[in-house]
Amino acid sequence: MPSAAITSMTTGPGAPGHADGSTLEPVSVTMMPPAPDATALHSTMPETGAGARGCVGVLGMGSFVSRPLLSRLALAGYASWPIASRAAAADRVSAVATPGGITAAVALCPLWGLVDRLPALTALGIRRIVAVSSMSRLTKAASPDPDERAVAERLAAAEDAVARWAERHATRVTILRPTLVYDGLHDRNVTRIAGFVRRWRFFPLVGAGCGLRQPLHADDLAAACVAALDAPSPRPCYDVAGGETLTYREMVSRIFVAVGRRPQFVEVPRVLVRAALPMLGLLPGFRGVSVAAFDRMNEPLVADNAAAVADLGFAPRPFNPRSGSPP
Repeated sequence: MPSAAITSMTTGPGAPGHADGSTLEPVSVTMMPPAPDATALHSTMPETGAGARGCVGVLGMGSFVSRPLLSRLALAGYASWPIASRAAAADRVSAVATPGGITAAVALCPLWGLVDRLPALTALGIRRIVAVSSMSRLTKAASPDPDERAVAERLAAAEDAVARWAERHATRVTILRPTLVYDGLHDRNVTRIAGFVRRWRFFPLVGAGCGLRQPLHADDLAAACVAALDAPSPRPCYDVAGGETLTYREMVSRIFVAVGRRPQFVEVPRVLVRAALPMLGLLPGFRGVSVAAFDRMNEPLVADNAAAVADLGFAPRPFNPRSGSPP
C-alpha cells in the first residue's frame, strides 16, 4: 500500500491562514503504512487493534510517551496511525487504518510543531485533537534564564495559536500540561538523575532541596490523553500531575534507592554552583543544566489535578522510580 501524502497549499484572499492572519506556507502531512522493516524497527512496540472505535493519528512517535499511548489506544478500542511532517523510518509503526479514515489525533510532538501541521490535519478531516504542552509554560515564564523564558513564551504562543485555530475551524482541541514526566528508561528527568547517582554515588543540592514535585509517569499521561479523547465535553486545557507530592530531596532519595545506592547529598552554595557550572556541565547528567535549574530545587513546581480528576477520571500513581527502571 503506497504512502498517502496530503498537502495543504491553500493561499490567496480569503484562504485559511495562520492565527495572525498571514498566508499559509505549504504544509505536508504523510500518513505512513507499515514499512517492510517496521517489525524490526519497532519489535517492542505494542500492536494496534482493528480499531472498532475508529483510527487515531499520532504525531510525535519519537516521544517516549508514544509506546504507552499506543497500548492505551488499543485497549480503548482505537487503531492508531503515525502522522509525520515527512516520511521517516523512525516514525513507522505497525497500525491498521479503518475505512472511516482518521477522525482524531494525539500530538506528542512539541506544541509549536503541531501549529504548523494544523492545516493539513484539518484537510484530513480531523476535528478532535489532544495535544501535550508542558507546565513549563507557567513555571518557567519568570525564569532568570533567558533560554527557559523563551521556551515558556514559545509554549504560550503555541497554545494560543492552537486555541484560535480550533475556534475558527470547528475543531475540538484539548491541551494537557503535564508536570515532570518520567518512565525510568528514556526520560531526561528521573533517568538522568539515576545515571548520575549510579556513577558518582552522590547528588549535589542547593539548599535543602525543599521544592515540591509531582512526577508523572508516562503511562498516566497516555491514559489522560485517551480519556480526553473520550470525554464528551472536555475543557480546553488541563494541568496533569503525578499522584504524589514530595520534595525534590525525597524524589532524588527514592531514585538513589531504586538504583541500589544509599542517599548521599552534597549541599553546594549557589555562588559556587554559578562558578562551577561550566565544569559541572561536563558531567553526564548535567549537560545543559542552568543555575536556574538548581534554584528550582527549592521552589514548588506543582499543579492541581482537580479538573482532570473530575472530568477525565484521572488517577495517576504515586512516584515509583523502580517502575520501568533498568536493573
